[in-house]
Amino acid sequence: MKKAVFILSLVMIASAVFSQKTSPSLRLKSFQRSYISGVAPTNTIELGGKETPSTTKAHAPEYYIYLLANKVPYLKIERVWIHQQLYLASIDKVAILPVVLQDGKKKDTLLKYTDEMVWQIKIIGKDSTGIKPKKDIAYQVKSNELVLRLNDPSGHIYTRTNKHINVLEAIRAQ
Repeated sequence: MKKAVFILSLVMIASAVFSQKTSPSLRLKSFQRSYISGVAPTNTIELGGKETPSTTKAHAPEYYIYLLANKVPYLKIERVWIHQQLYLASIDKVAILPVVLQDGKKKDTLLKYTDEMVWQIKIIGKDSTGIKPKKDIAYQVKSNELVLRLNDPSGHIYTRTNKHINVLEAIRAQ
């Protein structure tokens, strides 16, 4: 009798452990690259011979954001905050790995080959609706350079953060 109860309890514990859903593995990789004007700045000479130094104009940085997902067939973006500003974004599956940025002879490998599903988050532009982050996420938005809020078809909400966005070497705009 004791043996039967013991075996039954082991079977129940094992089935409970294996029937629980495991949360998917979602890892965030983020990069930013700035572009500077392709023309070298020259000083402006005003009337009377006074020279005014000019500076290079930096364009808005371009963001490369990737999500490595395991066990998630479909994701939808709810919100993206970069440096505490809300952005509009889209999400697409990456078909070819590794992900390499090439500028002339210089190559930057952003993602190496992996068996996991890789999603690219493309920043469309700043959100002008003025939506403030809710209390549950406001601290994360304030203390991280990147906060990504996603959901899946079953309604689960995932929040992933990056304390720092990896800065790539700036290149000259064409």
